[in-house]
Amino acid sequence: MDAHVRTTGLGGRLTDRPRCPRVEAIHCAGHRLLRGDPRRLAPERLASLAHGQFTAPERFLPLLGRTFALVSPWERTLSVQQYRPHRPRAPQGVQVRALTPGDASQVATLPPSLRWITETWGGAHGLAASGRAWGAFTDGHRLAAVACTYWQGRAHEDVAVLTLPAFRRSGLALACVNGLTLAIRARGRVPTWSAPRSNEASLALARTAGFRPVRTEVCYYVGQPRETLLPKIPQLPQQSASGRQQAFMIGSRA
Repeated sequence: MDAHVRTTGLGGRLTDRPRCPRVEAIHCAGHRLLRGDPRRLAPERLASLAHGQFTAPERFLPLLGRTFALVSPWERTLSVQQYRPHRPRAPQGVQVRALTPGDASQVATLPPSLRWITETWGGAHGLAASGRAWGAFTDGHRLAAVACTYWQGRAHEDVAVLTLPAFRRSGLALACVNGLTLAIRARGRVPTWSAPRSNEASLALARTAGFRPVRTEVCYYVGQPRETLLPKIPQLPQQSASGRQQAFMIGSRA
């Protein structure tokens, strides 16, 4: 996530000081990454990042518990593509290709429940113009499935994929993933895959696409802040029209 935020300018980071920060809370869409010394981060500052999922070392757990009324752990399986994919194949009448800026209107038609796939690129236009997404189109123009780089790292790109309900179980997701991961490898990076350990369908698709698990880690979904913190929570900077955010300094606590 850190490299993605730095590269795209989307999301932001909370730090205790501008140079040599002792703690960082990096955020993009609904995701948060904590690192550093939790003693330097006051709960009322962290509370501004409510209603999202945190990746954090165990030393941050007491801070999360003091900040949020709900902290729910879940396990995520991380996989790496160890076998090169085949060239994308799709049923007759379906075109699988890289998305272009002109496809933004089709991406924007995704149902609200599926638009999560655009969030780390700032929305439909950002994803279509990113050069990091592949789609399956029926009848030459209707978007039926899409796979994209959800997080762009320095050496890896983490893959996300979805298929509209009417087109599932027809191989479109796999075709999009294969096209995307070939493009990732052509950029000199390694494709990775992250999914809840309980999501058997996602893990099965990853295995078919040549991914193999390398480790499992615990993440934490948090709800609203504790009521005692509500009057003290500072607001994060508003996003500009381009969807970008600036860095925001957090208060430190000894």
